[in-house]
Amino acid sequence: MKKLLALAGTLFAICNLSAQTYKVGDLYDVDGKRGVVFEISADGQHGKIVADTQSSEKMTWHEAMAWGKQLKGGWYIPSYEELKQLLDVRSVVGERLKGEDGKLPNFSWTTTEFDPNSAWAVSLRTESQGGFYKRNKFGVCIVSKF
Repeated sequence: MKKLLALAGTLFAICNLSAQTYKVGDLYDVDGKRGVVFEISADGQHGKIVADTQSSEKMTWHEAMAWGKQLKGGWYIPSYEELKQLLDVRSVVGERLKGEDGKLPNFSWTTTEFDPNSAWAVSLRTESQGGFYKRNKFGVCIVSKF
């Protein structure tokens, strides 16, 4: 029994040593899920990523919410608070998020409503944020937990 416990402890230690750790700004690319880390747990093994490629299609808020319901693999449209977190670390993650035009994504819808006719949107490019009419067309950043 003691040998079995010692072996289990050794295996546990090896598994923990081999676990990948991340920091904000790192590229996450595991099992086909690829993005840039913008939030991280204390142990560096869990957090949230933003997709490193963004949709070039602009959508109204209602179109974006319908599209978001169809996402697979744990991807979702972020809340206002999550996009504000991303905005807080944009100087660290920004280089990996720049599009083909060399610029950060402009306005992106969030799932958070401002009022019945408006929702929050955030611009990683200009750091602007606010409530916009849902009929406006903006891009959509997507995020996922890992």
